[in-house]
Amino acid sequence: MLVSSVYNDAAARALNNGRHFIDGSVPFQPIYGQKNWPPVETREKWVSALQEIERTNQRASQSPCRGEDAGRLSALTDEAWKEQDETHGTHWVHGWDSIKRAQKLAQQVNGELDKCVPPPVVQAPVVAVPVSAAPVLAKPVSLSADALFDFDKAVLKPEGQREVVLLAQQVRAAGVKLNVLTVKGYTDRFGSAAHNRRLSQQRAQAVADALQAQGVTAGRFVIEGLGTANPVAQCPGKKATSSVVACLMPNRRVEISAK
Repeated sequence: MLVSSVYNDAAARALNNGRHFIDGSVPFQPIYGQKNWPPVETREKWVSALQEIERTNQRASQSPCRGEDAGRLSALTDEAWKEQDETHGTHWVHGWDSIKRAQKLAQQVNGELDKCVPPPVVQAPVVAVPVSAAPVLAKPVSLSADALFDFDKAVLKPEGQREVVLLAQQVRAAGVKLNVLTVKGYTDRFGSAAHNRRLSQQRAQAVADALQAQGVTAGRFVIEGLGTANPVAQCPGKKATSSVVACLMPNRRVEISAK
């Protein structure tokens, strides 16, 4: 039997979430219960499109150049996940139109971000006021390993290099001395513990090296490869099927923080 959820106020909440994404003027309210990924065996195109949309939302959330289109993308993404949640990921007889609209807008947002030129850094007079960390790193910044690296690799791909360059520009623009900059790498649960620790360490090191190459300095760099520790997403399934791997995407990440 097809079980459906009802979302009477979904449209209003989606629009508010778009505004929250742009300027934070309203609180964020999810319009769906959970992300029900479609089975890749029958909906491979859907899974690929949703992954592309999720990566673009994450990239836009960390960019100073995000604007109205990024906010619209956030609203369309919520709508796409809401439609999948309505059927609990069982029949998947509807929903492609909303995914397709979000994917098209995601490609437009990516193009806008590629053309983005951050405002020039203005050198302010040095003021002897102790500050512990740059505002951009007041909370840990999480970068998707899927966007940074190819599968099972620790060499930044062009898209990943752009992400690190943008973060470095934000840190330098803050003009604050960093005492300790910590870079932590994480993987999903598939693979041996030793391999995951080694891969996460190599990826964290690659990001730290790229930040330093872009002029980010700190009194001390701390590089940690934590493997499968501290998972963000809990996804059922013992086999590395495409749908489970897609669900675990948030766990494959590199986190940067400072103090």
